[in-house]
Amino acid sequence: MNRAELRSEDRRKRHHPVTGGYARGRATRAKIVGSALEIFGAYGFDGASTRMIADKARVNLPALAYYFGDKRGVYRACAEHIAARLEAHLGPTVERIRFALAQEHPSRARRLALLQDFFDTFADLLIGGREPEAWVLFIIREQAQPTAAFDILFEHVMRRFARTGAGLVGGLMELPPDDPRVLARTLMLFGGVLFFRTAREASLRVLGWRDFRGRRLSFLKDALHDHVTASLGGRIRSGENHA
Repeated sequence: MNRAELRSEDRRKRHHPVTGGYARGRATRAKIVGSALEIFGAYGFDGASTRMIADKARVNLPALAYYFGDKRGVYRACAEHIAARLEAHLGPTVERIRFALAQEHPSRARRLALLQDFFDTFADLLIGGREPEAWVLFIIREQAQPTAAFDILFEHVMRRFARTGAGLVGGLMELPPDDPRVLARTLMLFGGVLFFRTAREASLRVLGWRDFRGRRLSFLKDALHDHVTASLGGRIRSGENHA
């Protein structure tokens, strides 16, 4: 679906209000999206059907068609839902960093602290497990076989957070934020967090842990701080073992 088609879809959706009509309105729409995320995460776009989604949500097919039109409309709504929730979780930290960079002319130590705070928030969200596994599966499938849904995730979330990270990393490397060396280093730091979510079970077994909560999550965040510091030329402090 190209951008003209996406705009057309947006206009179509405005004729289908999220309240009124079918019972519970907005709640019904949210229930369908939640169920669709599980189905798409498990079976992918091609393997899922509107019947499977409707059955999971315990609604009839006309209700699904009313709110979303067809399977592609439901799929798009899932991407928009993930993007909105990620923005809600990470957005305040991003805005705080943007304000600091614009107002403070921060020192190297302050930039490093902001970058560590940025990745702490990212780790809390992904490693701490506050979001459904279906989200991860949905995003991984889009990484492997991008569709118009990936454009939504990238433009609304991924690009913004990458730019924020690169703004801090670039300052620490004394290079422009769009320099390929800065972007590559930033992506590598993101990867250090993402691995513990995308390879969650392998990570837990290697570490001999049952989960990534409490003191174990704090231990990983301390290790991440050291990784960020070492990657950008700072001194690594010794930390307590939280395992």
